[in-house]
Amino acid sequence: MKRTAPPTLLKFARFLFAAVLAVLVASPLSAQIAPSSPPTNPPMWQSDPTVTGTGDWDQWKKNCHDVTTDFGKDTFLSCAISAFRSRPFHFLAQSIVPGSGVGGGGYYGRDLNYDNWQNRLELTGVMTIRQFWFTEAKFSGRRPHFGSYHSDENFAFQIYAHNKQIQDLPFYGLGPNTSVHSAVHFSERDTRFGALLASPLTSWLSAAGTFETLWPNVGNVSSTNVISIGQAYTEQNAPGLTSQPAFLHFEAFLRPHFALLSNHIQFDYRFRYGYFHDTDTGHYSFRRFVADFGHSIYPESENGHRRLDSVLSVRFRLAMSDASASSAVPFYLQETIGGSDIDNQPTLRSFRDFRFRAPNSFLVQTEYDRRIVGPVGFLLFYDAGKVAQARGDLNFTNLHQGFGGGLSFFLAGKVVFRAYVGLGGGEGAHPFFGIANFI
Repeated sequence: MKRTAPPTLLKFARFLFAAVLAVLVASPLSAQIAPSSPPTNPPMWQSDPTVTGTGDWDQWKKNCHDVTTDFGKDTFLSCAISAFRSRPFHFLAQSIVPGSGVGGGGYYGRDLNYDNWQNRLELTGVMTIRQFWFTEAKFSGRRPHFGSYHSDENFAFQIYAHNKQIQDLPFYGLGPNTSVHSAVHFSERDTRFGALLASPLTSWLSAAGTFETLWPNVGNVSSTNVISIGQAYTEQNAPGLTSQPAFLHFEAFLRPHFALLSNHIQFDYRFRYGYFHDTDTGHYSFRRFVADFGHSIYPESENGHRRLDSVLSVRFRLAMSDASASSAVPFYLQETIGGSDIDNQPTLRSFRDFRFRAPNSFLVQTEYDRRIVGPVGFLLFYDAGKVAQARGDLNFTNLHQGFGGGLSFFLAGKVVFRAYVGLGGGEGAHPFFGIANFI
């Protein structure tokens, strides 16, 4: 006899599927506006059809009222989408950093446009199930760029303040040869206030400058189930552990970008040079240069246009830090590769999050994403990289490598959800299951 699932179980399954689908559909596709926006995302001054003076409160009330009178997949989806996309306020569902767990919160955005300026005030607050929390206030303005050349980017500025409380981060030591079994844990508070100015210079070159003040705070964790960093490390092998001064951070940014073969091959290069100034003794002052070379190749066409849901991505990232002989780069500001980094960007996906940490690093990534049926697709990837205490040790010997694959979900030609497993790193399988951040 053929067995069928109980009606209650079937209803729950349909409800769960609808909830996941609602989250996928509700997720915005624009990048977070921040000076540390990763190279894989468009810059904050990208042109965007901002809508002025809109409010979705009445539609939100109607959609969610329909759920109470005619519950079903369609009415539930409409209510959920309104809850996560409505203006000027909507709910958020996201993580803050790798390991923080999923959390929830709220977002409020108000358009304050004037003349040809598109201005927006945004307030965000999130707390996760592990009591990590994040708050941010920012005011952004943009207008058509100055000059007669063609560019899809705008002249823009932003003033921002944010506070991120991270209750527990793993630390495996510094350098490329640390052991996965030697993890200790630390807490961190990251408070920043700053401003960003950005503009295209030509049709293929953009520039930006950032000035911000950082007030970091690092300490032990409160849990007795793990080893706190202070029990195993000192200032000598974890610089910055005993004292965290305020920093002034200056950064210059250049972005050459262009495309070939009717946009089937895209080049997105980003160069950053920053200086972190220790405002106390100067002992932790240092400089950092980052070069990020991103390439997107669309091998398939449809109706004479590239298929956005079939893309091969190749990326090379190099980061080098420099401090004087009497100074040191604080461990909590050093580069990390392994799993995802502090900005939730994938690095060496066959290793644990924050697995390798040092002042210098490089990373090579290759990934292919392809939609198969409906919104469901697959992805395959290969990563290789290395960290080093000295710049001269950045080479292609003894690389950490890994590969993997999994499923991806597409919306409007972009991947909004991934579930994959990383293999080949020599430290076991590393699974990942995540939805794109909603900030």
